[in-house]
Amino acid sequence: MTKPIIAMIPLNKLSRSPLNVRKTSTSEEEDNELYASVKANGIKQNLLVHKSESGYQVHAGGRRLAVLERLATEGHIGADAEIPCIVETKKQAEETSLIENFVRADMHPADEFEAFDALEKKGWSREEIANRFGVTLNFVDRRMKLARVSPVIIEAFRANKMTLECVQAFSITDDHGRQTEVWEELEKRPYGFYPRDIKSALTERTYHGNSKLGRFVGVDAYQDAGGAILRDLFSDNDSVHLCDSALLEKLALEKLQATADELAKEWKWAAAELDTAWDAFRAFGRVYPEPVEPDPVLVEEFEQLEARLETLSNEYDEETWTEDLQNEEDAAAERLEELRKVLANNHVYTADQKAIAGVVVTLDHSGQIRLEAGLVRPEDLPKKAPKADGDESPANDGPVIRLPVSSNGRSDDPDPVAEARKEQGISASLADDLRATRHQILKAHLAADFATAFDVMLYSMCSRVLGENNYQSTPIHVSITHAETYRSRDALKDTVAARMLQATREGLNVEWRSLPSPQDFQAMCALPDSDKQALFAWCVGHGVIQQLGTDSSANPVIEVIGHRMAVDTAACWRPTAENYWGRTKKDHSIKVARDLIGDRWADDKSKDKKPVIASAMEQAFSEDPRAAAGLTPDAAAKTCAWLPDGMAFTGSFTEKAPNHSYDGLEDDELEGGEAVDVDEGDTETESSLEDADQDIDEGDIPAFLKESAA
Repeated sequence: MTKPIIAMIPLNKLSRSPLNVRKTSTSEEEDNELYASVKANGIKQNLLVHKSESGYQVHAGGRRLAVLERLATEGHIGADAEIPCIVETKKQAEETSLIENFVRADMHPADEFEAFDALEKKGWSREEIANRFGVTLNFVDRRMKLARVSPVIIEAFRANKMTLECVQAFSITDDHGRQTEVWEELEKRPYGFYPRDIKSALTERTYHGNSKLGRFVGVDAYQDAGGAILRDLFSDNDSVHLCDSALLEKLALEKLQATADELAKEWKWAAAELDTAWDAFRAFGRVYPEPVEPDPVLVEEFEQLEARLETLSNEYDEETWTEDLQNEEDAAAERLEELRKVLANNHVYTADQKAIAGVVVTLDHSGQIRLEAGLVRPEDLPKKAPKADGDESPANDGPVIRLPVSSNGRSDDPDPVAEARKEQGISASLADDLRATRHQILKAHLAADFATAFDVMLYSMCSRVLGENNYQSTPIHVSITHAETYRSRDALKDTVAARMLQATREGLNVEWRSLPSPQDFQAMCALPDSDKQALFAWCVGHGVIQQLGTDSSANPVIEVIGHRMAVDTAACWRPTAENYWGRTKKDHSIKVARDLIGDRWADDKSKDKKPVIASAMEQAFSEDPRAAAGLTPDAAAKTCAWLPDGMAFTGSFTEKAPNHSYDGLEDDELEGGEAVDVDEGDTETESSLEDADQDIDEGDIPAFLKESAA
């Protein structure tokens, strides 16, 4: 047992640690009781702390720290009053926090589950958790069963909207969709509900069309097999109940079994299961894919390419560098990346592993097939012999068997657009940056344009209310999800669109949000129309999806939205060596230069090193190419407006992948699909759009969006 280190630490050097496992707040009455006790008697139990950069963080005793800070604020003690503390290492902090809070018997059951779950993920067994905290295995199991409960239920439990017994009743099924559906119905009851009501609802012999079995089998296939349904004529599968549960389960099991039969040809066994409990595979051993010896020929090629690239880099000289050397360098770098991926993914299940292990075919929460592979049944486990260190290992030379963990992978099918980008040397990360940059520009315009934003939101609402994909039970419930641009955060810093968004945000009237409910709602209703319009447009802008116009799954409505607002992407973003030219192939840069500037300029640059070309392209494609690169007026007019494929908002879209070109495309010149041009629509539509634009007061438009600011 480690001897504790006791120290007197000034209060102003202490702060609450994020390692404290207690997340659920105590009641105001409990906090006041502790305050009165500490004020009268002082601290009777040392705080447990660990060192941080700015002092010490408290990982056990957070409530006592809060009381001490309150006493210092009120002047009862000094801000630098010395507090008795026990100093531990950061490694000890999380375990100590759990022990201290658990033994005090005040910890919320949801916090207990999360803490137990964290320990199990670190490799603790059920027995170790139970023995360490003096509880039974049954108690640990009851807490761990909460893993089968939807996060919606857990949050309601934390908010004291139901008892622990009710949460346990929900755990009889792991179908989160069904759990949420039952909760939404029971929550509306004016007279409350009990665990038996939950169990009764969850075990009704019907399945919702959106349950995992309903999605897996499909309503059409279920009906073709003679299954009866209850459905609103104007709704889709989300409002369907499948009455014959036995038939649905039979169809699902047959479908899973077909997959299991194929897998049984490779593995010792394969089984199909509709449901698996959270601890269903605890008794199984598990084998994992093993690394295979890399092909020595590939290893030798990899090492030779690395050496050659290093030689080319060291021997580079602008005077002697040739196009052949550049082509050799590009080809070597591309091949090296291919070999790196091949050598890094050389893990497979061996024949010996498949001879002793099997696979369970089941369903995940969304109704997709999930494989639990590499499972070794208890009866197939080899005899184990103890080693000198007390560990155990197989007594024979068979495969290594370990405790189970879960893994899954994903592969993507190639598409024509991806092939075209590969030809240009546009990597996935560059495409992400271009897509995110274009999205930021569109978002900035949409967030400041009420007329368009209103129509976009109206369109979204009509899609929910009148479309075939209506699944909301409330009169109106529109979900706005922020686009995932985190990986491109560096590309979005200090841009024109970022400054536009900042200016728009600073002009929003958000003072009403600081008021309590429902006063905040009443204050918002009293805002002038202009303030409401600004808030509405801002919210819509943050919900717009991101895409390049050339994406295979691009939404044509996004293109029309950008075209309607006359979004000038080129005025907000120019390709630089850092954000584009340095991240594409040299041949792509030379081809674009040849098409837009001319053969002479391209020939002069073609023998240069890639970084030199990227720098020259940045100047030639800047906002003022005449001053930066000395281009002619005609060439400068083209390059200052040039954009990579899919960045501009032309308002045109095709059914198939567009023809890649670097000149401006006219709508009637698009190939590969029937072009749609919003400029050739009904004159009444054009007139109505113009009228809608005129409804916005010119004074409401930020200065940077006016033509004079371009």
